[in-house]
Amino acid sequence: MADPIFFTWGPTGGPLKRKRVDAVESLNASTIEDRRITERDALRLDCDFITVTVGDEEEKRSFKIHEDAICDRSSFFRNSMKPEWAAMRPDPRVIDLPEDSPEAFALYRTWLYCGKLAILPAENDNNNSIAGNSSTLGTPPEHYHTLAYAYVLGERLLDVRFKNTIMDTYVLFARGGTGPRYYPSNEEIRIIYDGTVEGSPIRKFLVDIWYCRGKLEWIEKDSDLPQEFLAAVVKEMLRVRATTDNLSRPWKLTHTQYHEKE
Repeated sequence: MADPIFFTWGPTGGPLKRKRVDAVESLNASTIEDRRITERDALRLDCDFITVTVGDEEEKRSFKIHEDAICDRSSFFRNSMKPEWAAMRPDPRVIDLPEDSPEAFALYRTWLYCGKLAILPAENDNNNSIAGNSSTLGTPPEHYHTLAYAYVLGERLLDVRFKNTIMDTYVLFARGGTGPRYYPSNEEIRIIYDGTVEGSPIRKFLVDIWYCRGKLEWIEKDSDLPQEFLAAVVKEMLRVRATTDNLSRPWKLTHTQYHEKE
């Protein structure tokens, strides 16, 4: 004979509802990645394409992009596709970016549609390219060197979310995680300083890397760095030194180190 079923009655005379998941079941519940987004963040693809040509005449590439998708993300494209601006171009549906890198725009296109950067190599990909200032032995992933161009592209396109994604990627490489650490190379510093304005957050990141983790070899092998950058590094070092009282004073050790040899 089956066990009897008992109900607990509530104040209104009806049975109380059983909780859907008790504490134990909640702890054992499987984790589901929430892939829901708001309608505002969804890509609008029910529209015509525009053509974006990127690069100079030697390396120019053309990209087909959904107009609404890219205009929703970039103020630059949104303004460029306004009728009064589009009418000034030979083909209103073609926008030319001759000063930007095709590889950087390819990263932007992938990020636009997927929300991720195609920056990591395949597991069995042997990449021998050299880029960045490495704190340990290792080879930077493919496309690492395009991050600087990609950030400058985001600056031109007025896409803050894309720039923040590039910035987060730089921080991930600087932290190392499960692999070697990679810091922006001197060439990347030049690219970023040439394509950003004073006060740009990524400039502060570059300065922080140098005053915290900089090595003499970085400047010995390549001293042609932006004066603004070098001045900022020195300023930050002096600021940190002012808060430290136990720094040694080399002139107290020996005076002869400053003598000119006969």
